[in-house]
Amino acid sequence: MTDDRHSSSEAVTVEVALSGPDWQLQTRMAVPTGPTRLRQLLPLIQVFTDAVVDSAVQVAEEQGHTVSCKKGCGACCRQLVPISEVEARHIGALVDGLPEPRRSAIRSRFAEAHRRLEEAGMLEELRHPEHWTDGQGRSLGLQYFRQGIPCPFLEEESCSIYADRPLACREYLVTSPAEHCASPTAVTVQCVKLPLKVWTAVARFDPVPPSVRCIRWVPLILAPAWAPAHSDEPTARPGPEVLRELFDHLTSPKAAPVQPAYLPCDQQAGSVLAEADSSAGGTPYGAS
Repeated sequence: MTDDRHSSSEAVTVEVALSGPDWQLQTRMAVPTGPTRLRQLLPLIQVFTDAVVDSAVQVAEEQGHTVSCKKGCGACCRQLVPISEVEARHIGALVDGLPEPRRSAIRSRFAEAHRRLEEAGMLEELRHPEHWTDGQGRSLGLQYFRQGIPCPFLEEESCSIYADRPLACREYLVTSPAEHCASPTAVTVQCVKLPLKVWTAVARFDPVPPSVRCIRWVPLILAPAWAPAHSDEPTARPGPEVLRELFDHLTSPKAAPVQPAYLPCDQQAGSVLAEADSSAGGTPYGAS
């Protein structure tokens, strides 16, 4: 990552070049030079995530695969989606900023989802993943999917906040027939393999105790309720410094084997869940 200073002191153009055995990505980013919070960079991070996904899709297409995800195909929008804490605050603010009566309608959908989760005996468990035992995250993710709870932002089987959808959602694409996503197995559902997982790199900005080898995250379905009680954000730093930390998290060597956790696609275990990305440094934590 190299900097090319503008004549303006307010921004810097960052040249990004990443590559792997069978993929490469080159892009430019305009980053604020002044005090910046991670949430201010979220739109930029979303665009970067899309670029990573596009590069992975290109590789998949060169190998003869075609992405089957399309508007109106919303099976994956009934999964338990993990988001970073900065995204949870963003989702909370997004809901708060909706005009009426849409704001009340969306809040009502979240409330109905919470009611169903409480009825299923899952709500408290989802609020406290730091107490989970090994394998509990995968089990809960499967149980959640079986509940068939649609994302509160799902409308006519399409995402109504597509431009603001979570990073984990952006990183989930399949090349298998779309109809298989409603009842997925390792054989019937094949995901686009990504060279990097951006959402886990973003989640690593939130510190954990030295003894805990894990990342912090919030279930999307709990985000609007979680955000008001966790409004404190990390101290602002120069924008290029924040961006450099993101790329440090993205490209740092793997520290140790990772405990499986739930994400939207698990090709290895044949569930609708994925193993936590190795760059996450551990299991999910801290949604309480």
